[in-house]
Amino acid sequence: MARFIRDMRTDLGVPSLPFVIAETGMNGPEETHPRALSLMKAQAAVAERSEFKGNVAFVGTRAFWRPQDQSPNAQGYHWNSNAETYYLIGEAMGEAMKRLVAVRAD
Repeated sequence: MARFIRDMRTDLGVPSLPFVIAETGMNGPEETHPRALSLMKAQAAVAERSEFKGNVAFVGTRAFWRPQDQSPNAQGYHWNSNAETYYLIGEAMGEAMKRLVAVRAD
């Protein structure tokens, strides 16, 4: 992810282009799969790199998980296709981007 951000910034000629990384918290707060947990940890770590301070944000998403009985299906890897979850993730990402852009405007 860090390389992707650097490459995009280079290709677009915008050295501090803001990025928001959304956690892949697909099975919500109850996620236990080691690979999934490792990926989530790695995603969060990118935003903590000193080179990205103030221009990359991480959004935790596991709290937006809605169980199958509140969702159209049981595809955990697709957030059970729950529209509320998708909305909440998008809203959180948008708010994070607004904060990043506000910092740039100061």
